[in-house]
Amino acid sequence: MKKQAYATAAIADSILAACGVGAVRKATKTALMPVLAVASPPRNPGMAVGLAGSWAGDVALLGESDRAFRTGLFSFLVAHVGYTAALARRSQPGSRRAVVPIVAASAAGAAVFARAAGPMGRPVGLYALTLGTMVAAASTARGRGARRIFGGAALFAVSDALLGASRFVLKGRAARVASAGVMPTYTAAQWLIHTGFAQDEPSAG
Repeated sequence: MKKQAYATAAIADSILAACGVGAVRKATKTALMPVLAVASPPRNPGMAVGLAGSWAGDVALLGESDRAFRTGLFSFLVAHVGYTAALARRSQPGSRRAVVPIVAASAAGAAVFARAAGPMGRPVGLYALTLGTMVAAASTARGRGARRIFGGAALFAVSDALLGASRFVLKGRAARVASAGVMPTYTAAQWLIHTGFAQDEPSAG
């Protein structure tokens, strides 16, 4: 039932976002991370920080101003630091071969989006590198939930790439199409990361 509650909240908010219904999203988007916390309680401090930072970012990005965007960017940066710290504990020897190409790709993407973001280039670039570090950490995770964790981290990168493209790169219909993909990929990413991590937690059963 808890899983269904998160799925319902995620689908509802994704539809509202695609339709541009901002007022109702103050309820649906704000509820996403608390509902996920009930469905998959974080038992690791880093995962709890990731969840809290994500919630703060969700709330901030309900606004459309540059200030709201910067606040959301910082909040999700904190979230990724938390996720990276938690995922680093799952790293095992011999599991780091994908780190270099992921970090290299993140650096390239950070440079592209930083240039497109204009005055917000530096914080956008720093955020992109932090996100890339989290994805790299996810690639080193081992255990029953490892594939799910990495899939979630990769989807997070896709979601943020769509957000960055819709805000800084694309225009008109292309921007709207990219924007419509942000919430479905984001909510799926959070679900995969948290439930994947929980599979190897001692109290997860």
